[in-house]
Amino acid sequence: MKNQHLEYKSDNVNYQSMENELYLKDYIIILRIHLKKIILIFFIALLGGIYSTYSKIPRYRATATVIITQKPGSQSLQNFGNSDNSAQINNKILLIKSRALLKLVVQEYWDSNRRNNMFLFSTRNFYPKGQTIRTIVKELFTLGLYDAEESKKTKILEGPYTEEIGEKYAKRIQNNLSAGRQGGTNMISVTYVSKNADEARRIVNSIVKQFEIKDKEWTNKYATNSVAFLDSLVTLQEKKIENSENEKMKFMLENNLYSMEAKSSVIISQINAYELDLYDIETELSIQQKQIDLLKSKFSNQELNLTSQLMNNINIQLSSLRNEVGNIESKIALNSGIYGNDHGSVIELYGKLNLIKAEINKKVDMLIAKGIAVDDPLLVRQEQISQILSLEGSMTALKLSRDQKVKMLNSFKNKLNSIPETDMILERLNRQDEILNEHYQQLVQTLETTKMNNVIEKGDVQIVDLAKKPSRPFSPNHQRDIITFCFFGIGFALVIVFLIEFVDNTIKTIDEIEKYDKSVIGVIPAIGKVSSQGLLNKYLENKTFTALGGEKGIKRKIITRDNPKSPISESYRGLRTNILLSNTKDIKSILVSSAGPGEGKTTTVANLAITFANLGRKTLLVDTDLRRPVIHSVFNVKREPGVTNYLSGQTDDYNSLIKDSGIENLYLMTSGLIPPNPSEMLGSKKMSQFVKLLESDWDMILFDSPPLVAVTDATMISKEIDSIVLVIKAGQTDKKAFHHTMANLKNIDAPLDGIVMNAVTSKSNYGSYYYYYYHQYYHYYSSHDDTSEA
Repeated sequence: MKNQHLEYKSDNVNYQSMENELYLKDYIIILRIHLKKIILIFFIALLGGIYSTYSKIPRYRATATVIITQKPGSQSLQNFGNSDNSAQINNKILLIKSRALLKLVVQEYWDSNRRNNMFLFSTRNFYPKGQTIRTIVKELFTLGLYDAEESKKTKILEGPYTEEIGEKYAKRIQNNLSAGRQGGTNMISVTYVSKNADEARRIVNSIVKQFEIKDKEWTNKYATNSVAFLDSLVTLQEKKIENSENEKMKFMLENNLYSMEAKSSVIISQINAYELDLYDIETELSIQQKQIDLLKSKFSNQELNLTSQLMNNINIQLSSLRNEVGNIESKIALNSGIYGNDHGSVIELYGKLNLIKAEINKKVDMLIAKGIAVDDPLLVRQEQISQILSLEGSMTALKLSRDQKVKMLNSFKNKLNSIPETDMILERLNRQDEILNEHYQQLVQTLETTKMNNVIEKGDVQIVDLAKKPSRPFSPNHQRDIITFCFFGIGFALVIVFLIEFVDNTIKTIDEIEKYDKSVIGVIPAIGKVSSQGLLNKYLENKTFTALGGEKGIKRKIITRDNPKSPISESYRGLRTNILLSNTKDIKSILVSSAGPGEGKTTTVANLAITFANLGRKTLLVDTDLRRPVIHSVFNVKREPGVTNYLSGQTDDYNSLIKDSGIENLYLMTSGLIPPNPSEMLGSKKMSQFVKLLESDWDMILFDSPPLVAVTDATMISKEIDSIVLVIKAGQTDKKAFHHTMANLKNIDAPLDGIVMNAVTSKSNYGSYYYYYYHQYYHYYSSHDDTSEA
């Protein structure tokens, strides 16, 4: 009568196919099982999002626009031949964000009457919506320690502006300030973010205004120095003229000279012209040298060394061209002295001179661009380097011209040797007066022109648009924040749900059982705690019952006796039918066990025994759980005497141990005294003979055994049993324990008929189908019975 023994699949293709087919259904059922958790977490996230977004301090963004103008002839050396001036724009952006500029803005507002009412200085508070309710909540959570009045107080700032104050709040402005170029244009957008709309507007407008002023000062710095230098030259020239006139007047009075001889007028006019030119050249050289000194004063020692090396290399490569310029200048001076400036040869020489100078300028730009790398420290000084090279080139040409004019001057002076000494002295004094006066007029004109240019100079920066007061904050975005929190809540809920499923190492699905090549022959539902109603009042006396095997410590119920028409009773009858139909031969003995404790094996065997008795079969329920026997408690009979009395030899008549269950055709044999050696007793030869004796006298014998994973009692008698039924509790039976139990049964070649899934609920994944079926079945029969009774 032995059933087909346990075998593992050698080929899991069918199982894998089923697993893939139900993969999506797995997730759907998991979500349905944990739907309440997901909804709860979602609403918590939603409420948190609403509270968070409406508690945020609003932030306003104000933007002003400036344009960077490029002066004719100025060009970024790193972009030679390209109209893009990215380096200049980037420099301006860095200047806008510089501490030096922002400290001026801080000082402006520190010295104003707004100082004690600005978020910049933390002298202004923000009160969100629902402040009264928030205050009450905070007082409740802090047990009254929160002082609302104290929190409303703001600090009062006093004292004059200092550098420490400027540094502190300039850093705060920097953190909320941004500036960037608009596309490929020369326009820069300057944006400031504040908690107050008007404050954002005021601060960003102050920044661009201060930037415009400072840029003008930086641009006009060289012009201002030039004015001071020219002014000193004019004063010095005035003193020279005065001394020269006094000297001439004294000489004429002493020698009674009041006119010039005509014979020396031509030579003297030439000398005067050359001396005037030399005076102009010396003045121009002095001015240009001063400009070079001013430019170099802005360089660090490292930059000066690098600049000197760069310019030496460039001067070496340009020496031949500059020598050629000097030769042409000499020819111009010679020819213009003989033929005049309007002569064809002089004009032709001027044309060649301009071409060579243009070539020199072009080559200078190319050499500088090659000499300065992108990451060179001189990159930011490229414009000054270009100016220095241009000035040095001009000075070289002037020096060459000066040398040539000196030669011509000396030749004309030699011609005057024959003129009487007194005439020569007087002529020299007259010539000196003319030179000084003419040079003085040129200096005065240059000074006035420089002053006028300095007044009308606007700098490189012009304000295009001042910022307007923003009408609404850009942050927080309530809709976006709430949606984000909702998605976060759903995502977090899913993570929690799947984390629970991941760490849950219990058997929850039929598939996990069927991969052992054993089918589930019974599913016993658990319908939580159901209030007794209708016919249940008659059987359960207005008590509540808990699903079989549903909770640890709950009293076991014989539902097939107390409520034979319930869906749970029907599930036990279905289990009985499956056991009978799964065997081709008649079986007379069944052992019911489980992998671990608390999985409902005793309740299952008791109710299964009643279903066999209801068929009219003479049924005996034997309690062979000699460690924790409970059959006597279920049927409310005495535990002694029992099985141990027969196996220990205290009696040879087992009929004296049989007790009446109170149910027709069902009899009990309790465990008796708990022995110290239950495994040896159950595995004895007498136990085998006892099983055979019972099979000969009874129609059906059911054995309740201890859990298989912990002890070997059940395996000791399994070979003498026709069928074994293993009970697992959905959501409680550990996978490892179940696997270990199945392996032990395989090792002893035990006749395992199938598995019973006990206490199936809506949370038991695939078992949920059976749960809903029996739940609806239960209510159908409950309402039907109520109607009949009425």
